[in-house]
Amino acid sequence: MPARRMFIIAGPPGAGKSSLFPLIDFADRVFNADDRAATLNAGSYESIPLAIRTAVNPQFEEFVHANIRSGTSFAIETTLRSTIAFEQARMARQHGFRVVMRYVALDTVERHIERVKRRAVRGGHSASEATLRRIHTSSLGNLPLALSPARSGIEFIRIYDNSRSECAPSLALESRRGRIVRITAEFPQWLQRALRWTDRDLDLHRKELARGLNRGR
Repeated sequence: MPARRMFIIAGPPGAGKSSLFPLIDFADRVFNADDRAATLNAGSYESIPLAIRTAVNPQFEEFVHANIRSGTSFAIETTLRSTIAFEQARMARQHGFRVVMRYVALDTVERHIERVKRRAVRGGHSASEATLRRIHTSSLGNLPLALSPARSGIEFIRIYDNSRSECAPSLALESRRGRIVRITAEFPQWLQRALRWTDRDLDLHRKELARGLNRGR
């Protein structure tokens, strides 16, 4: 019987989540709150009323709970502005799911804002600069928790830096069941700040990873 999986595609607005990691590539059952809100807004991502976004939240939660109850693999997208995704991930794990996260971000909040503005010009969803900055801060603030399976419910996580336009994103860090298995040579400063690692912390993680690789030979 195939393993039941919960896939979480996460990152601040403008990071490139939907383009890099389309939910349908991970599961047949998917939910993107922005897409659902646009559907309820006559198909438009522009000027979505707060009432519609509020109405989408319980639909999102019911989607997650229904798939967990039925044991059906599914994928969701989130900015990780809150810890709700972690609560859902822990619930999924308790029901025998494997929980996988892909997190993507850019080097500065200004670059995020710039890309959201460009997307809005093309008819995509947008938000005020103050809102984007607030979500960016909350998302990165919650990221360290994702590296702890016991606290977040997430077993497998890959974190990508998508700062370079028209280039493939760089896999900066990978962790499996709480153990870091990959660290890029050019570790992004934004990620080091988000994880609250000092240069010494980063060096220790590199040495621990190297020792683990040597033991495996």
